[in-house]
Amino acid sequence: MAFAAGPYFGINLIIMDVADSLKETSSAPVNQYNPFRSIEWVAEDRYRIWLHLAFWLLVYMDKLLAVAGFGDIPYITGWSILYYFMLDAGLIYFNLYVLIPAFLLSNRVYHYLGITVATLLINVELHYLLTVEVFCFDCMMVYEEGTAIMLITSFASSAFILGTAIGANVMRRFIKSQILIRRLEVEKLETELNFLKSQINPHFLFNSLNNIYVQIRKNISGAGDSVLQLSDLLRYQLYECSKDMVNLRDEIEYLKNYLRLDKIRKSNSDINMEVKGGTSNVMVAPYLFIPFVENAIVHGLNPKDDEPSRVAIRFEYANSQLKFTVENTIPSQAVKKESGGIGLKNVKRRLDLLYRDNYSLHTERKDDRFFVSLTLNLNQGTR
Repeated sequence: MAFAAGPYFGINLIIMDVADSLKETSSAPVNQYNPFRSIEWVAEDRYRIWLHLAFWLLVYMDKLLAVAGFGDIPYITGWSILYYFMLDAGLIYFNLYVLIPAFLLSNRVYHYLGITVATLLINVELHYLLTVEVFCFDCMMVYEEGTAIMLITSFASSAFILGTAIGANVMRRFIKSQILIRRLEVEKLETELNFLKSQINPHFLFNSLNNIYVQIRKNISGAGDSVLQLSDLLRYQLYECSKDMVNLRDEIEYLKNYLRLDKIRKSNSDINMEVKGGTSNVMVAPYLFIPFVENAIVHGLNPKDDEPSRVAIRFEYANSQLKFTVENTIPSQAVKKESGGIGLKNVKRRLDLLYRDNYSLHTERKDDRFFVSLTLNLNQGTR
């Protein structure tokens, strides 16, 4: 019992360390394609005043260029155009900040359209009165001869400016809402990914502690070394796998350490791993492979020593594509299913979130063997 106390003390220290560290999850953002990335600034409030100034500058210049084609008209000056400009500004801001929030955003569309048309007509009348009563008393004859044309032209001009402003405002609101929705989706995905990742830590820990417990029960001399190996594995999990992506070479080394730790569990097990292709510069999401390996070992190892058990693991990387396969024998006596097992379900959800359409996962049972094949298209990156 003196020997057993050492491993148990080490295990308790590891559990305490893990319990504290599980509270910390990765804060790395989920890499998502954002179609609004180049125009996000349009929705930012700090640019709103500049956007308004740019819009009105274009409107003012357009009016100057429009009247320039009529030649020298006494009442058309920079100041008179400014007054017309102020009428249009009042019309537009009344629509944007009073009518749209009060009617359009509350789905009272017909009320909004009716009041908008009414304000347009009032604006046209004010244009008319400003022209004939303030700037050009002699223009009454012009209006009497072509009143309909002048009114229609004024109405069309004001309607065009108002429509452009409403369209720009609606587009800005749409972009802002889409950016907000996308940010909420990213935050939700990050929360879910961190939760899934945190689940794997205790899942792995329980299996590893079970292996060490078997060693202690059998009074195997290597139990103390197993505690140190477990400590190294957990150190990798806590300090390296908190990142969004890890090096495939490190992930494979992590699996090798795990297999060395698990090897003492069954004396007649045959577990081998093969790696083809360069892996030093390949980046993958952490914890993708350990659930498949755990599943193969847990369900592939014969609970009795009357028949051999085999697990074959293979990594092959070429042309930005990673192929990962696991093959294990199925013992004649079924292994009791772990209660609350979340490994494979967990990794399937993580694959959906991180790689979307850039992966394929196939599982198959043939006679006394079970096959898992995972292919990642790494040139597309994660989501």
